[in-house]
Amino acid sequence: MVKSSETVNLARKPQEVFRFVADLRNEPKWHTDVDSVPQGTDPVPVVGKTYPLKFKPFMGTADGTLTAVDVQQDARVVYRGEFGGLQPTISYSIEPAGEGTRFTRSVELHPSGLKMLMAPVMAFMVPRNNKEVVGNLKRQLDA
Repeated sequence: MVKSSETVNLARKPQEVFRFVADLRNEPKWHTDVDSVPQGTDPVPVVGKTYPLKFKPFMGTADGTLTAVDVQQDARVVYRGEFGGLQPTISYSIEPAGEGTRFTRSVELHPSGLKMLMAPVMAFMVPRNNKEVVGNLKRQLDA
């Protein structure tokens, strides 16, 4: 299993942070691996609904999906991903923190089959990428 959790404090109200991160159309602004999201995507994900995305893997772009499995207004969003034969669980947690918000992005991945051979590389890359993505969010929202 590969796991990563990164937390930042943001100088925004929890409702503002939720509105921004819950809207998948904002992902390309802060998530370095997301190339594009269709404009007709729901601004707040609907539990059970699957959303298409274009990812930027090592070379070119690839199709993938995120399925909303849990949405708690102004507090939490959980997706089950499907791209490149991987099915990560990606969680966004939004909590009040003083005058701002504590945001946590967690990624959990269970490689299977031949992908298990890549688990040591993933164990290094996923936390590094998660830290970069959360840092991008902070720069985007605190700008």
